[in-house]
Amino acid sequence: MSKRKLKDGQEERGGTAFRRAMIAAGCIAAAAALIYLAGTFFFAGHYYWRTWIDGTDYSLRSKEQVREELLNPSVTYELQIKGREGMEDTMTPAELEMIYVFDDTLDRLNAEMTGLKWPTMLFYRNHYELPKMVTYSEKALKERLSGTVFFDKANIHAPVDAYIGAYSPDKGYEIVEEYPGTVLDFDKVKAAVAAALEDMEDSLDLTQGGFYSDAAVKADDKALNKALEKANRYVGAEVTYDWNGEKEVIDGDLISGWITIDGSQVELDEEAVRAYINGLAKKHDTYGRDRNFTTSNGDTILLKSGSYGWWTDRAGETEALLASVRNGEQVEREPLYFARGYATGRPGEDIGSSYVEIDMGNQHLYLYIDGEIILESDFVSGNISRGFGTPAGVFGLTYKERNATLRGENYTTPVDYWMPFNGNIGMHDAGWRKSFGGDIYMRNGSHGCINLPKDKAEIIYGYMEHNFPIVCYY
Repeated sequence: MSKRKLKDGQEERGGTAFRRAMIAAGCIAAAAALIYLAGTFFFAGHYYWRTWIDGTDYSLRSKEQVREELLNPSVTYELQIKGREGMEDTMTPAELEMIYVFDDTLDRLNAEMTGLKWPTMLFYRNHYELPKMVTYSEKALKERLSGTVFFDKANIHAPVDAYIGAYSPDKGYEIVEEYPGTVLDFDKVKAAVAAALEDMEDSLDLTQGGFYSDAAVKADDKALNKALEKANRYVGAEVTYDWNGEKEVIDGDLISGWITIDGSQVELDEEAVRAYINGLAKKHDTYGRDRNFTTSNGDTILLKSGSYGWWTDRAGETEALLASVRNGEQVEREPLYFARGYATGRPGEDIGSSYVEIDMGNQHLYLYIDGEIILESDFVSGNISRGFGTPAGVFGLTYKERNATLRGENYTTPVDYWMPFNGNIGMHDAGWRKSFGGDIYMRNGSHGCINLPKDKAEIIYGYMEHNFPIVCYY
């Protein structure tokens, strides 16, 4: 009896569980039905989840709202245009009288995407392309584009080529980079804007695509950089002169004033260099200039120029300096000279403290070495009565020669010590004379030479060297 009751209880519990399961299944089915019905109602007017049209996600969006956005470009579309120097402008469809012309693709899409089929969205992604044609007013586009910042006259600046800038003592010459400018090709821009509108592009970058005019010469131009190298080689030169005892420096600061640069052409102004050399020669040359001179008797006299002193080879030195600059040389040297003084300094100073002083008025000679009188001697100079008077002036010893033969019109004379200083006029021994000094030169003088006793001539000869100063005065 007890066993039967147990079986009846088990049967009762089993029936209850089944009923509960059925009730649960019914509830789930009812909920699913409600969800389906709700989805059917919702998706009758909305797009499925994961629906993309023309690259835009319209998931769960209202079909009517999407239709309004797609059919009316003014709702969502604008074209942003960017240019140089931060210039920007934005065009809107309303400004261009812009509209879309569609086929029936959107209507067919809406018809296919019914509320009854909405569960399929769980299994598929929906991507659609919506064929459309953009129309706008050509006149409105032209007027609107003309009014943009890009074509405002105040914003239009012509490009400037790269060029070699001014010389700097610290950096030499440097290239100033080109300025690209803001000059646009209107027709090309208009065509690009039209294409962007037709393709519904969101932006147009005018800095790309060759819309702007550009500088013809860029900073990396080979010819320009070659010219830069040439100009900097020139100003990199430095010539330090020892010019008649004074220092003169030719460096980049000075050289840059001789350089003219026209684009990629670099020229050295030869006339300016010549004028500068002429100026220095005029400053330092002493050849051909009169001098004050203090005689052994303490008198200060004005000596005529004679043929002595510093005389620059101006043409030769101009060419030498031009070559040094063109080669970018850094050198220390003297200028080229036609003639040199025995000492450095201004006229008078260039005689120095070692010289032969020939006082023709008193027919007396002094040999100075380093400011000290080494020798004095009487002499006989050129015959005044016959017009052979020895010329006054300052001269440099031309050379010296032992056992020379002097030749002139109707005479040939051998001498032991020959020291010419003014053409064929020089100092020499005169063994045929018995006396020297006094007024012998007035009527029985030489053909212009300074006749000396042999012993005196020998001593003087020992001190003589090329260009040794010879001072002659009356």
